[in-house]
Amino acid sequence: MNDILTTVFGRIRHRLHMGAARLLQSDQEADDALQEAFVRLWQRRDSFQGEEQTEGAAVVTVRNICIDELRRRSLHRETQSAAYAAEPEAEEPDDCLQDVVCEVKALIETELSSRDRDILLMRDRNGYDFDEIAAEFGMTEAAVRMALSRARKTIRNIYRTRYGQ
Repeated sequence: MNDILTTVFGRIRHRLHMGAARLLQSDQEADDALQEAFVRLWQRRDSFQGEEQTEGAAVVTVRNICIDELRRRSLHRETQSAAYAAEPEAEEPDDCLQDVVCEVKALIETELSSRDRDILLMRDRNGYDFDEIAAEFGMTEAAVRMALSRARKTIRNIYRTRYGQ
């Protein structure tokens, strides 16, 4: 039974890492989350009845670790912003980031075809797997990857042209 955890975790590691990196926005933090998840799961390894249960536990554990990390960040930001409230002349980094996010969202809405926009949002915002997106649009996974790559490149190039970055 001990081998089931390492087998399942090894098989879905890439998917877990992608999900964690998407939430935490850092490959290093995603690696840390996966390591912590594996340690937690290892302590319960004898309680898993099959591959499906083990996979579910791994997905939930990684997600919960990411959520905990995001909550810690949020609390840290709140204490930091309270400490810097006396400095109004400096523009907050969150405000700059929010402006960029708004500009990119507007570009996605106006510059992409509805299909490319839907593919991009399904993958990047909602975390759908390529096979799920392919089934939704009646495409191959390779065609979905290509459309996603082109959509990202289009937005990146337009943003750089308009905003000089």
